[in-house]
Amino acid sequence: MEIITYTKNNTQVYITRNHLDFSTAVDLTQLNDDEKEKFVALKSQKRKKEFLLIRMLKNQLFPEKEISYLTNGAPFFTDHSFSLSISHTSSFIGLAISTNKRVGIDLEEIQQKIIKLAPKFMHSSELKAIQSINNPIHYTHFWCGKEAIYKWSGIDGLSFRNELPIFHKLGSWFGKSIRISNENIPLEMIELENHIVCFTY
Repeated sequence: MEIITYTKNNTQVYITRNHLDFSTAVDLTQLNDDEKEKFVALKSQKRKKEFLLIRMLKNQLFPEKEISYLTNGAPFFTDHSFSLSISHTSSFIGLAISTNKRVGIDLEEIQQKIIKLAPKFMHSSELKAIQSINNPIHYTHFWCGKEAIYKWSGIDGLSFRNELPIFHKLGSWFGKSIRISNENIPLEMIELENHIVCFTY
């Protein structure tokens, strides 16, 4: 398994390609008994593939650790050794960890359709800042930033448009989760094969 890695301050990110082909036999030896039960219960092939790939990636990096989920779907290591966040697209699977702070990651393919969707997740002030550019990359930055901060926040039901502002300042990206605090959360934005990778650090 090829792993792409990024490190920023105390956040480590590991990304691998979404390469599984379910037309052939799937090796479930990567899963423990509890994970096999959860895998079988998943309805869609997409979710099964994501579940298995995350475990394969985790087993290559941290074979002694086990991933579980809170009731809101947020992942965590059962030994609570690291904060954990997960993201996936049709092309990539990503895992971010931090030993001393909460973490959020998002992977998103850059697509033209995001421009039409932008008013649903961007505040009018954010739209005003980039509408003259009209480039899907810039809108994807905002979506990924908000998604990463949403995961960092750990709170259900936050409004992407009104409660998770994202901004670019002096060459760096930041976000806020205003229901938690007015703290600026640094964001790393990386382009990867027509995708944006965004993570908190």
